[in-house]
Amino acid sequence: MALDVYHVWWDPELARQVARAGRRIAGFHLCDWKVPTTDLVFDRGMPGEGVIDIAGIRTMVEAAGYRGFAEVELLSHAWWKRDPDEVLAIMKERHATVC
Repeated sequence: MALDVYHVWWDPELARQVARAGRRIAGFHLCDWKVPTTDLVFDRGMPGEGVIDIAGIRTMVEAAGYRGFAEVELLSHAWWKRDPDEVLAIMKERHATVC
């Protein structure tokens, strides 16, 4: 299973469910929930741009035994309009400081 923070960050049972999933977690997807959001699919924020405690969720996922990559999944009309080199530089910086 893949754990996508965009779809689970709000769940009050998240810590319990992540622990229960344990080593069955095969992927970890990162982005942020912007407030306000303009589109439920294509307005995902760059990590650090919204309200998700990405570092906290990553701690849960790693405590459950996940040792794979953390993939930034940036489905965003706003970010897609920007220069790809700029987006990648920001993504790398946020991955190092927010995630």
